[in-house]
Amino acid sequence: MRDEILSCHAFGCSLRMNSPENRFALFSASCFKLSVVGSRQSGPPLDMRFQRHLHLLAAALLAAFAATIAFVIPSFMQIEETINIVVITQGLNLTMTTFMVATAHAVLLGLPLYLLISRKRSHVGIAACALGGFAVGAMPFGVLALISMIGGGTPTTINWFNGAPPPFGWIEYVSTLGLLGSLGLVGGLTFWAAIRISGSDERSWRVVSAAVLLTCGVFVLPVVVRDKSCHNLFRDSRTPVRLQVHANLRVPPEEWKKLEQTFADFGQAQALSIRRDVHSQDGNVIWRSVSLCNDAGISISVDDEPWLARIHPTRADEGMTLSIYSLRSGWDWKPLTRHLLGELEKIWPEKTTFRGLSGQILLFEDAMKGRP
Repeated sequence: MRDEILSCHAFGCSLRMNSPENRFALFSASCFKLSVVGSRQSGPPLDMRFQRHLHLLAAALLAAFAATIAFVIPSFMQIEETINIVVITQGLNLTMTTFMVATAHAVLLGLPLYLLISRKRSHVGIAACALGGFAVGAMPFGVLALISMIGGGTPTTINWFNGAPPPFGWIEYVSTLGLLGSLGLVGGLTFWAAIRISGSDERSWRVVSAAVLLTCGVFVLPVVVRDKSCHNLFRDSRTPVRLQVHANLRVPPEEWKKLEQTFADFGQAQALSIRRDVHSQDGNVIWRSVSLCNDAGISISVDDEPWLARIHPTRADEGMTLSIYSLRSGWDWKPLTRHLLGELEKIWPEKTTFRGLSGQILLFEDAMKGRP
């Protein structure tokens, strides 16, 4: 019988058809060749899907960043005091926190909504992205706040820079929805622009690069830019910080300048660093503080919150808050503390109330024992 020779191009060899083993080998080679061809045909769509999802994620991050900037910049405009390291660090921390919340909205709500609409419509335009962004920004808070109000509760909104919660009613509910919705709208428009740019092969990876750089910057800057002075109690996580004395000063608010000058004179005499901080809005003082510290291991601060008189008169009647911290173990904080408390007692006699761990009133000598 004449042998039939078949070239096996997949392996670069020759097979003879005169045996069952060779026929089976030929069949296997044919199947392998078909599988290779099939995998080559399905490869590009898989890569395209990965790139598309990557571009969508980058667009969502850019949308979250745009919404964050739209919120942070007006908040900075409300600050009436001089820009310093404290304000900068607060702004960076606010930016990071807001970006995390905005990213959760964009990824968990915005992207699924976009994919759902894109399945039903071949083209998602700018109007759909803007309305979708408005809904994503306003819906979570709107639903939770509505449930709280119907249930008899009161939602709490805090201004991150002044800490004062405004009264909340239906008018505030609608205005807050409008504010959050407008932030979402900014994010939706940014998302649409990023998707539109991603359609170009030359610019698609620029969108991804920009999203990565901005995201890294949001999380890295708060770590790099920090208040490294002794006024920052947590500048070194390895240093134990312990509250030793906690007291209330019932000093009249109109004598704040006098108290501030007393601290300044004491700090100058004892070679202590002094820092004043005042947060005001529309000409009204929200809260203010003055602090003294040194690198040896002590931090003394007095905080006053005039806005409490409007919403919590009982707490406001307790007076200002005096806090004394020891920043280093083994450092004797008591002589300096006794000296300062003696000066305060001369000017405002019997106006200092010392508090224990549970808020109970302590005698002076008991308070000077410190806290465990």
